[in-house]
Amino acid sequence: MSLTTESLSKYLGKDASVLLADAPFNSWAVTRTFEADLEKPLIDYVFMQDGMDFVCDGENKLSSIFLYADQSRFFREGIEDLPFGSTRREVIERLGPPFRSGQPLSDPVLGDYGAWDRFIRSGYVLHVEYRRHEDTINRLTLMRADVVPQG
Repeated sequence: MSLTTESLSKYLGKDASVLLADAPFNSWAVTRTFEADLEKPLIDYVFMQDGMDFVCDGENKLSSIFLYADQSRFFREGIEDLPFGSTRREVIERLGPPFRSGQPLSDPVLGDYGAWDRFIRSGYVLHVEYRRHEDTINRLTLMRADVVPQG
């Protein structure tokens, strides 16, 4: 099965059981945690060995999908329409001008982050974070529009 940002975005808003039943995810080891102490409860699903996480709202509906391409975790399935080796320039050539962008950041608590671009797509928002010193994709985040941070 080849995965694209568009095919993964179809899971947003659906119950977690839909994604968990589909290949390749149905054969992956997953850890589920429930965070009830927040203003709005969240359910986290972490596929540590496979470089993917997703977050659900309190009703177990997918709100965000995270795909990692960093030193500690790597989404081995890859994304056909947006390969992790893509540079920022290549991402913008493929997706058009970003809706919002940010510069690299060094936070004393959270650590170093690379530049990022946010793109509004049909039915979802795609956030692309780049490696701090290499200008290639470090993480992709697909989000429902109602959970996108305002910053």
